[in-house]
Amino acid sequence: MPTDDTNDVFDATPDTADATDTVTDLQDQAAQAVSDGDYATAADYQAQAETAAGAAGDTGDLTGPDSGDLETAAADQQTAATDQAQEATDAASGNYAAATDDASAASAAAAGADATGGGLTNDGSADTEQLDESWANWDQETADQDATTADSYAAAGDTDDATLYGDAATGEDQTAAGLGDEGTYDTAGADPVPDDTAVPDEAPVDDTAPAVDDSAPSDDDTSAAS
Repeated sequence: MPTDDTNDVFDATPDTADATDTVTDLQDQAAQAVSDGDYATAADYQAQAETAAGAAGDTGDLTGPDSGDLETAAADQQTAATDQAQEATDAASGNYAAATDDASAASAAAAGADATGGGLTNDGSADTEQLDESWANWDQETADQDATTADSYAAAGDTDDATLYGDAATGEDQTAAGLGDEGTYDTAGADPVPDDTAVPDEAPVDDTAPAVDDSAPSDDDTSAAS
């Protein structure tokens, strides 16, 4: 008859195999979750795999990012989503400078998530949003500058230039609003951004009032005579 020791060895063999299969299955599910872009679920499966491997006394079969890295990736992924939501809020309020910063932060967080989690979840939308919002901010600053200039001309009685700058300000304001809306999280990339893909610098500000010639023409002024 087989000894008890023999029975113990015989019984332990399938248990070890089962444990290995469990670890492999859990890691496969973790890898699938990473592929699906769900780092939080991947972290959960990987943590279970690590626990199972530890209980079996063999962690040599563990591969890929560990559960801690995946949890960090999940946190970065959530940060990116939060930043993009804030970007939409700032853009809706017309604060395109803040929206640009929000999109930039979202881009960095999304890139960080993939660097840590090993996935390919960053679709570049935050980069497109940053570009749209930066152009919206530039157009808004230009609109504000032209509106100020229009007011200065109007105060000086120069209605033609006041109208010219006022119309320019209105158009630029509309362009800014369009780009600001285009750059929000849900609509980014729907339409082309300006051909110049460089992020614009701040609009130059010329806050000097236009020169005013307030001298009354004299009756014998012949300067305009041909």
